[in-house]
Amino acid sequence: MKRFGSLPVPWVPVSALLAALVGLALLAPMTEAADIVGRGSVGGSVGGMKFLTGDDFGNGNVRFIGQAVFKYNFTKHLAGELESGWGWNAYPGQTSDTDTLATVIPTTFGLEYRWHPGSGPIWPHVGAGAGLYALGVKDTYRTWAYADSGKARLTWTSPGIYLKAGAEYLFPNAVSINLDFLYHSIFSKDVSRFPDKWGNQNTSFAEVRLGASYYFTLKGYSPAPDKE
Repeated sequence: MKRFGSLPVPWVPVSALLAALVGLALLAPMTEAADIVGRGSVGGSVGGMKFLTGDDFGNGNVRFIGQAVFKYNFTKHLAGELESGWGWNAYPGQTSDTDTLATVIPTTFGLEYRWHPGSGPIWPHVGAGAGLYALGVKDTYRTWAYADSGKARLTWTSPGIYLKAGAEYLFPNAVSINLDFLYHSIFSKDVSRFPDKWGNQNTSFAEVRLGASYYFTLKGYSPAPDKE
């Protein structure tokens, strides 16, 4: 079992999208500020995650997580978010040339509330939501681990909830960058499939991530909201 300390293949498209959006934010021509009500945005984020609870899950090390994000702005302050991503942790306690992976694919929908202190481009926000979390344990990057004497593959999908706090920097050229802190709680207890310790894997993880988004509309640019 090999240790996977380098960037996994699924990170390549997310990282490329993030770099492109940040570059657009810095280089695109400035336009007059406009409201973003009724408009959407697409973006991506990369960061670090760590499982906090759940037997072996809670003993993992900090590793990368990447997510794609779609947002729709119902009002100037309230938005709905649909996100899906992929992350992993590595279990400690192995020898230097071995490892085991714990993976998670979170697919969530939530609401975000933002406000505008002062007159600058920074908009703090808080959010919460729920979704499905696909969990798995791998012997290597390519092969799954099994429980119950090799009869049950260690993969399962469970409901969960999350809380979020962060801030978004809105450029007047339809691009934004954001920094977020999230806490996820997953209700993944499944003793019917896994009568041993794996059946008690209610778990949670925290993540910090940096992202970028592009706001779009059929009318052209849809940049930062008007100042209040």
